[in-house]
Order: sequence, then structure tokens, then C-alpha cells
Amino acid sequence: MSAAEKEGIAVNNSSAPNHGCLSGDGVGLHFVDWGGDGLPAVVFIHGFLQQSRTWDLTCLALRDRFRCFSLDLRGHGESGKPRDPDYATEHYLADLERMCDYLYETLQLSSLTLCGLSLGGQLSYLYASRHPERVRSIAVVDVAPQLNREARKGVQRYISALPREGAFDALVERVAEISPIRSRDQVRASLLRATRVSDDGSWGWKHDERLLDHHRVSFTTDQLWAALGSVSAPTLFILGRNSRMVSADTVRQMVQLVAGSSAAYVDNASHRVPGDNPTGFLRALEPFLMRHAIASI
Repeated sequence: MSAAEKEGIAVNNSSAPNHGCLSGDGVGLHFVDWGGDGLPAVVFIHGFLQQSRTWDLTCLALRDRFRCFSLDLRGHGESGKPRDPDYATEHYLADLERMCDYLYETLQLSSLTLCGLSLGGQLSYLYASRHPERVRSIAVVDVAPQLNREARKGVQRYISALPREGAFDALVERVAEISPIRSRDQVRASLLRATRVSDDGSWGWKHDERLLDHHRVSFTTDQLWAALGSVSAPTLFILGRNSRMVSADTVRQMVQLVAGSSAAYVDNASHRVPGDNPTGFLRALEPFLMRHAIASI
């Protein structure tokens, strides 16, 4: 709640969310349910090396109008780690399909909106292309079938620069140093969600550290373009103004490809848009949700 107040985000319900776990496929999947029976449902999917709690501020701001769910993909957050560390995109897509199956078959939702950042955005349009009857609308955040290679290398350098051990305060200082767009309060709050901190100040990542060595791409660029082109749901592409991940030409190509889609840029945000500028992200997302994510449970 205090983090939301510092960001200037109005919160009408600060009660703790509920947590759930989905079994099957040998890996338990954790998800957060922010409540709201009868409200239109929105499923949030995080990016690589992030977690369901990446979306806390977004869900806090929206939970009075939407039933927000956020999923931990396998090997991330509180979800299980597969015995054999094969972290392929197709397995992440299966995780999202398992989550949506639960929402439709157990909670009996009629339709939903997907909102995904980076890897999560890719999964959103892949799912929407396969299950058009289930998806009301999608928001795809700072990702495209074709990404800037140098920007991807920059993300890899960022990941390589992250400490693997030591004191938590030292981790905060290091991440603040290499993430100047965020305040130290933002960095600390984000890291508290991404790590487990011991009483002695030591810490460990929640995600499976084998992720870095066993990430595997399942779809070619052509296959991703084809999937995006088959999306029929209303679509919003949200980009960080400071991000170089998706070129302006690629954004124009996506908007031309997906009928009725649009793009919005968030100032003072790089690739991790909802964490870099939470209020700016909400200003881009909320009007879209109010227009398109209307359904009944």
C-alpha cells in the first residue's frame, strides 16, 4: 500500500490478495487472485526472470473494476521448478493455457483479457491466436515478433551484471546503479518481490537460476508474425519510450497487421514498463480495459 501511495496510485481496496496453485504437468503453478466476483477478468503474465508480484501496483489500482489474476510461470516466483530444466517457450505457453483452462472450467469465466510484459506479451498473442473464442482483448507490453538485437544484448548484459550473492542492501545499491530510471524505493520494493531475504541480510533469487542456461525459443520469427497476424481480439501495444527493444518501424508494422489495434508509449519507462513508470503504464492501459475488457463471470 505504501509503495502505491508513493507512486501516486489511488487504491480503494488494500486487502491482501488470495493465492492459488495449479497442479499438473509435473510442475505446480502459483497464481495471485486479487478478487472481485462478477468483475471482468484480466490475466497478467510477467516477463523472463520476473514473477506474478511484478504486477502488484497495477492490480491494486485496477482491482475495484476488474478481477485481476497474475501467474508465476514455471521456474519463476513461487511456481515449481521442473526436474529437467527445459525452459522452452512452448512450455511457458502450456502454463498459460493451464491457467486459462482453470479460469474457464473451474471458475467458469466466459471470456478474459490478457496483459503480458516481454515474454508474457509474446505468450498473450500466441494464446489469443490459438483460442480466439476465449480472449476478449490483449495488451502486449514492449515486445514484438522481431526485436532489436542490440537491445536484447543490453538486457543480457544487465542480467549478467546482477549479483548472485552477498547482502541484500548491496544488491539494492547495485541494481539502483544499473537501473537509473527507477528510484531506490522502487528498486527495493521490486527486489523484495523477486528474492527471499534471510534474517542475516543474505538473499537468494526466487526464480530457478538454471533458467539462464536452459531458456529455449520454440517459435521462429516468421511463426510469431503469423500468430500475431491471426489475432482477432482488440489489441493494444504498450512501449517504453526509453526502450530500444522494439523499433518504431516494427510498431507500425504490428499496428497495420492486427486489425483495430493501436500503440501507446509510456514516458520515463524502459523495457520493464509497469515497474519503471507505474502511473504512466496505468494511464495507457486503463482506457483500453474500460473499452474492451468488459465481460461477466
